[in-house]
Amino acid sequence: MRRLIWWLAAVIVLGSIGAAAAAGKTHENHFASIRIDGKKIGQVHYTVTYDAEGEVESFKTNASYSVLGFEVYSFSHDLTEHWRSGELQSLNGYANDDGDKYLVSVQRKADDFAATLNGKDLTLPPNAFPSSVWNYQITEQSLLFNVTDLRLMNVKVGKRDERVKVDGKSIEAERFDFTGDWRASLWFDQDRQLLKLEYKVKGRSVVVTLDQI
Repeated sequence: MRRLIWWLAAVIVLGSIGAAAAAGKTHENHFASIRIDGKKIGQVHYTVTYDAEGEVESFKTNASYSVLGFEVYSFSHDLTEHWRSGELQSLNGYANDDGDKYLVSVQRKADDFAATLNGKDLTLPPNAFPSSVWNYQITEQSLLFNVTDLRLMNVKVGKRDERVKVDGKSIEAERFDFTGDWRASLWFDQDRQLLKLEYKVKGRSVVVTLDQI
C-alpha cells in the first residue's frame, strides 16, 4: 500500500503557481478525479500560470485524500514549481504520507540540481525531470525524479495514437506507456493537455481523469 501512496503523490503533482495575478500572466484552472477500482477517492485542483509568450512559468496544487482499502490512509501534498523556457528552475514541496513527512527543495545550478530532503543535502543530475504528469515534456524523458522523496527513476516510453473516453466523451489522444522504475500509461489530447493516467498497484486499478468543464 505504501507504493500506492507515492504513485498517487506523482498524480497529485499536477501543478503549482506563484503569484497568478501578476501583470502580463494568464492562468488556467483544472480539476481531475482519482479512482481506485472505479470508486472515486478524491479530486485534484490545479492552476497553471503562463508567461506572455505562452510558456509555463509556474504552477501550484494543494491536495489531500484518503485511500480506503485494507486500511485507511491519508495523504496531503503542497508543491510549488517554477519553470523558464521549458526548464525547471526550482521546486519546493511538503508531503505528509500517513504520518511520514517529506520536506524537499530543488534548485537548478550550472551543472546539476542542488536538492535537500528533510534537511539532508542531495545532488540530482541535470537531465532528471520531475514526475509531474501534467507536463507533456515528461513523455520525452528517460530519467525522472519522484517529487515526494527525490528518488531517481529510469524509464522507457512507448507511444501510440488511441481514442480515450473522458466523462463519457471519446477523444482523440496520444497514449504513452512508461516502463522501468515507473510504470504507467498517460493520455494527452491534441493540445498536449493530460486527459488520463492509469496504472495498477497490487492488482488494483488506479485511474486519474481530467474533469471536463
